[in-house]
Formats: sequence, C-alpha cells, structure tokens
Amino acid sequence: MKYHIEKSEKYSLATITDKNSKTVTAYITIDTHRNKSLAEQALHQVYTDAILSGNKKCSRDEFLSAINLLGASVGVSIQNSVLTISLNSQQSKFGKLLTIVEEMLYTPTFSNKELVRIRAVVANELHEAKENSRAIAQEELLNTLYGKADRKYSYSSEDTKKCLSKVTPTDLKKFHKTTLELFWTCSIAGTDEDCKKFTKVVDRLKKGTGLKQIVPNHKQNEARKTAVLKNIPSRTNIDFSIGAPLPFTLHHPDFIPLSLGLNVLGKWGGFSGRLMSTVREKEGLTYGIYGHMSGFSGTEQGYWRIMTFFSPDKAMQGLTSTFREITKLYKKGISQEELTRFKTISETGQSLLMDSVQSQLSDLHIYHCHDFTLKEIRERKNQIASLTQKEVNVVIKKYFNPNTLTISGAGPTDSLHKDIEKFIKSVT
Repeated sequence: MKYHIEKSEKYSLATITDKNSKTVTAYITIDTHRNKSLAEQALHQVYTDAILSGNKKCSRDEFLSAINLLGASVGVSIQNSVLTISLNSQQSKFGKLLTIVEEMLYTPTFSNKELVRIRAVVANELHEAKENSRAIAQEELLNTLYGKADRKYSYSSEDTKKCLSKVTPTDLKKFHKTTLELFWTCSIAGTDEDCKKFTKVVDRLKKGTGLKQIVPNHKQNEARKTAVLKNIPSRTNIDFSIGAPLPFTLHHPDFIPLSLGLNVLGKWGGFSGRLMSTVREKEGLTYGIYGHMSGFSGTEQGYWRIMTFFSPDKAMQGLTSTFREITKLYKKGISQEELTRFKTISETGQSLLMDSVQSQLSDLHIYHCHDFTLKEIRERKNQIASLTQKEVNVVIKKYFNPNTLTISGAGPTDSLHKDIEKFIKSVT
C-alpha cells in the first residue's frame, strides 16, 4: 500500500494505492467560505440535494437509480461552508460511477420543479431541527464564541426556513460555478488504474475553469463567562455544550499537548476520560460526557468544549460535578500515569486505522484538507509520543481556566434559568 500527495495549480490529489483493492473510496472537498450569511446558509441547505437531482441527460430518479444499480453511493454535504463529495463503489464499477458523477458536476440542471420539492424537504428538516437540543446547544455556544460572518456561526432554523423561498436556480448555478473555480482537495483509495481514472475526471472538470481566490472571513470573540439557554419544553433532558475559544491555529505548538490534556479529561468514546469515570460511573448523573477540540485550520482559531446532557432534576448537580473536574485538571494537571496511559491509547487508535483502508483514507483526507505533507503528518503523529507531563500541564494551565467557560444549554431550561446563571457567575 502506497501513499502519495501531489499538488497542482487547481487541485491537490492524495492517493492510497493497493493493487489488490476490491473497493474504491474518493473525496472531493472545496472550501467555499467567504462571509457567512443567512442567504448562504439557506442556499447550502438546498444545494446538497439539488446537485443530486439530475442533469441534462437524466432526471433525479434516473440518476439515483443508475447509482443504485451499480451498488455504489454518492454523498454530498456542506459543513461550515466546506463542500465534500464522497464516492464509494466496487472496484469493477468505479469507472461507470465516475461517468455518472462527472455528468452530475458538469451539467446539473437545478430545475424549478426539483427546487419546489427540495424546499419542502428542507423545510421539514428545519422544522424537526427546532427540537434537536444537542445541535442547538452546540450552535448557541459557537454563536457566542464567533462573529456572524465566521463559518462556525449558525442562523436559526426558523430564519433559514423563511429564506428558502428566496433560493433560485440562478443562485444554485452561480454557486456551483464557484465550486468548480475554487481549489479542490481530492483523495482516493484504490488501484493505480482507479486513481488514474479519477485524476482524468478531475482534470476534465477543472479544465478551463480558472482559479478563484477567496479570503475567508474569520472572527473569534473573546472568552465569555456566561450562560446561553434555549428552552425546548418538549425535550426530556437538557443538552449542554460547555466551552471556550482557543486563541491559536492548527499548527501552533500548544495544539498537540492540549489535545492530550483534553483527552484525559473527556476522551471521545469509551470510558477512559475522568468525566466519564466520575460524572457518569461514580455519580450516575449522565450517560455520556466527552471533550472535543474543533474548528481549527492553518489560519483559523478553534475552540474546546465538553458535551453532555442531564435530566432537569440533576442538571445543577451535573454542572457542579463537571466544573469540579475541569477545575481539578486546571489546578493540578495530569499525572505521569495518565500521560503514559493516554499515549498508549493514542498509539492504539493509530494502529486500528490500519484495519480499514476507508479509515486510513478518511484520516489522510483530513490532514490533506489542511495542506499537510506526508512527512508533516508523520511528524505530527509522532509528537504525542515525545510529550512530557510538564508540557501538557503548562498548556492546561494556560487554556483550561473554568473562569473563561460559556455554558450553552438546550432543553427544558426555564425552571433552571436563574440557577444556572447564578452558578456560572460563581465560577472562579
């Protein structure tokens, strides 16, 4: 199995080649962000369905049927203004899948008839999103941490729904033309032949498009010790996102040691983090509680957060316990035993990637999107093994001050509003 990354003027291509590969997976990622707006958010909601709704050669039903007959899949998603197209098929069917996808991208129709259907589907999804307390808690946290023009800011589902009627086929065509003109980050895992086929299709799609340069608007706010609560009375539990902005970018030397420190506090998945062993296991206050660092790039600053949920009658106890563990980590840091154990956990996680080519490609594509070379990827992963207890504890003391945290909660919060506001004010 061979890894390779090659960058040209209009796109970059990462490949994992295996002559015995029976399946092919490929990604095309395009960063479209300039200035976040309500109109853009509504457009993105519509585009991901519209691009899969037929072209000059076939209708939506014919298009989707052709993919299904191949036993293949095509996915289109936009998150934080980053468009990703994913392809997956058997190796023997990949050439035919590429033909379908090339037509999808080269001659989309964006018909008025389909737009009427898509508006109705998206409106229903946005209506249901009003009850998604977990997503709302995170959105309200990020809306506190970032300005309105930043990619991580989200307009409400209700406002987005009202804006759907303003999205026209002309808007979709203009946005699609822009996606073809922006820089593409492409990754594929398959045989040499599959990679060559994929490259030829990308070359044809990018030929004659020019290269549009955009300057993304990034606005990170200062940390605010506050509570942001959204009352959703239909929910049983209150979902919480508790976090703060981090004033550095992806390549800052503090990123790796801080990520290990956060893993000790609340590693995603499993029971290895302190929060899971105390707030869940010992105190029985929640089913899951994890930590996460996200939103970073080579030019944009990210954030850290704790995500969890509590029943209303356990919410104050749960928040108290959560902040107790954050404060303990902030004041005392991690132990040498925890450092050793979480290094081993990290090493094991990297080893498990080797069990799946798709997992390896997904991992490679994430780094590739942030313009890492293969050498830089290896060096970055090796940094964890060389971390010292002192290095980790220094950055914990620098960034994990509980006095900088915002509590965002969504669910049946009305009866707890004053208590939660009083609690966050008491945090020191």
